[in-house]
Amino acid sequence: MNKSVKMIAIATIIVIALIIIVGVIKKSNFNSKNEKIKIVTTTFSTYDFAKQIVGENAEVTLLLNPGTDTHSYDPSTSDIIKIQKADVFIYIGGEMEKWVNKVLDSNVIDENKTLLIKVSDCVERIEEKDVDGAEPEEEHEEEQHHEEGAFDEHIWTSPKNAIKMVEYISNQIINIDETNKEIYNKNSLEYIEKIQEVQSKIKEIVDNKKRDRLVFGDKMPMQYFLEEYGLTASAAFNGCSTETEPSAKTVTYLINKVKEENIPVVLYIELSTGKTAKSIAQETGAKIMQIQTLHNVSKEDFENNETYVSLMTRNLEVLKQALQ
Repeated sequence: MNKSVKMIAIATIIVIALIIIVGVIKKSNFNSKNEKIKIVTTTFSTYDFAKQIVGENAEVTLLLNPGTDTHSYDPSTSDIIKIQKADVFIYIGGEMEKWVNKVLDSNVIDENKTLLIKVSDCVERIEEKDVDGAEPEEEHEEEQHHEEGAFDEHIWTSPKNAIKMVEYISNQIINIDETNKEIYNKNSLEYIEKIQEVQSKIKEIVDNKKRDRLVFGDKMPMQYFLEEYGLTASAAFNGCSTETEPSAKTVTYLINKVKEENIPVVLYIELSTGKTAKSIAQETGAKIMQIQTLHNVSKEDFENNETYVSLMTRNLEVLKQALQ
């Protein structure tokens, strides 16, 4: 073997070695340096799932302030910095989080340093649907949805999807923190069991229902939930609407729907005033109740460490009365 061939061979070995070393570094266990990985999430559901998976072995941050509407959120400079410094960035994707695409397209996030987890990739997404009775959206909003080829982003409202999300997030985090693999697997399995318990209780309520329609005097972001349990809904607004005041025509339609079908409960979602729901209830004699859709949580619920499971459990009595 001549000298030049030897040099090429040595160079090749060095390159291969460097590739292997870089690969090991990328998958290095942060805890081997007594460091906790930093995880940043965009929604309450992904925040909760990540926290339940990692426990005390990682730092989990929710970008969205408690009490803030997901659809009106716009990241601040400090939020972008949090993402830049994160080891893991978890987001849903879609029209609701179109700001994420802008951030990623700007190349301010180094994907060699921050693992990006787009959670909607792990579920079967459904197209956005107009909800029965809902206020028509502004033309420019409809155009935006069509441009996106939009899917309904509220994937977490289905317990079946929530289970897939927990599994997916856990597997992705393990890729960069193998030291805690057993802990993460154990925690995710335990949390999945809790979600399955709530899932079974909801199914039992649905199996014994007297009706299959839920009426929302509010937005209706629970299409995945409805699909899982074979339910239908009427509402004042579609799931991603940013409007707050429905027309008299819309309110009248919902009042008539409640009267015609003897609907016992009119629903409103968390962080809403419930104003429209109250108006419908007053005209029909129906009860008004809040249902948790887990877009976000109130400051009180956040400080009380409420979880996806505890909030979905809160919905059990609501569903029981609404479907009786």
